[in-house]
Amino acid sequence: MGLFDFFRFFARNVPPDELLTSRWTPISDGTFTDIARDYDPYKLAWRVGVGGFESWFQGLEQRLGQSLGRRLAHAAVEYEEHMMSFAGYALPSGRDSSTWSGTVQDWQTRGLGRYELLDDGEETRILVDRPASGPICSGLIAAAWEKATGKRHRFVWSQTSKEGLVVTLTPDNSQIPVPKPRRQDWRDEEFPAPMGELGEEMWADLRVDSSGDWSIMNERRMFLHRDLILRFEDYCLPYLEGIQQGRDDYSWSNSDSQREIWWTAAADSMRESFIQSNHHIFISKPEDWIQVARRHLSQHGLGALLSATSLDANGGIELKFRTAFHPALSGGVLLGCWERAYGRNGRLECDFSAQAVALRLRPSRAIAD
Repeated sequence: MGLFDFFRFFARNVPPDELLTSRWTPISDGTFTDIARDYDPYKLAWRVGVGGFESWFQGLEQRLGQSLGRRLAHAAVEYEEHMMSFAGYALPSGRDSSTWSGTVQDWQTRGLGRYELLDDGEETRILVDRPASGPICSGLIAAAWEKATGKRHRFVWSQTSKEGLVVTLTPDNSQIPVPKPRRQDWRDEEFPAPMGELGEEMWADLRVDSSGDWSIMNERRMFLHRDLILRFEDYCLPYLEGIQQGRDDYSWSNSDSQREIWWTAAADSMRESFIQSNHHIFISKPEDWIQVARRHLSQHGLGALLSATSLDANGGIELKFRTAFHPALSGGVLLGCWERAYGRNGRLECDFSAQAVALRLRPSRAIAD
């Protein structure tokens, strides 16, 4: 389904599950592409469990020793403003948020929750019911309100189990530049193809519980574009002071030492989250890694492997990607898989100076042959 086909489909009265699956297309390189915003490289998205994302985010904060909610929220504002510059859903317009039909459908198919206007006086208050992420939803609502009113706003949010998420916005005369494009530092596969019928298994056991709230295998999910993750990363970099907790068994081919800190924390939090999920991983030959990645990366849009080559007799393996959503996130999952398979701590080396992202996984300590 192409972009214009999707919006003709969107214009009809179709069930929410069909609207959802028609927007997000599984691709042969292990990613999900957003048909509604079909622009490279911004269309790639991570299908992540809401609880899993929160666990990863908290682990990231612990490893960096910082509170990152405000930075994630501001990254969400910048990302959403940039995304709204592309053709896609009808842009929000006017102060009555109930008329933002395009934004409602966008939130519904991303799994973000739903919103309603509470007050619109000197301060504007918007309630988000069942928010997928407090900081992300706050930033997205702020960006939508600014687009709808044509004015900049400051925003704060509060969240309780009783009242939900309330975003409070006040006018702000600050001059903020238009967001610049943000591209990743590694290469994706150039011409991946939709998976067609093979991609239908990616939606097995899909259930839409309410507007903006859907689950797969009884786990609530949402879609997050890679552009949001990259901007969040950039917002964190100026304040990093090193790894405060967790492990640092990671080596990256970045020239930016601050970025290496963020990648290490992000990867280690992903590794720990995967270990805690108690998945069983069985590796008898290098080729088994292709299937492992298909199950634990591609199902979530984190990428797929091109090849797996043994490095030694102790489980050392080189894994080359077709596409990696983000080497730190994808690499953290695969290191977790390695540790589950071999029952000991591992280390990760990442190189993306060549055409493909390559990971090398080995025991964290040398083992005599």
